[in-house]
Amino acid sequence: MDWTRPLSLALTVLVVALAVASALEAVRTTLGTGEYVTAAGAVLGFVGVIVIATAAVGAKSVRWLRNPDSYW
Repeated sequence: MDWTRPLSLALTVLVVALAVASALEAVRTTLGTGEYVTAAGAVLGFVGVIVIATAAVGAKSVRWLRNPDSYW
């Protein structure tokens, strides 16, 4: 099944490209112009920090490290 490797790579690249394009469009639309640009930027920054912190804490979960199969 050698054809599945390039196919999965192409699908991964497509998903990453769509995610980046969506993020850029959200930032452009939200922070483009308007009266609430500063507040919107602060909220986006706060949400980004919370998501990264939650992922970091979850990655270090002792329970998950002991038995990762129990979650999947």
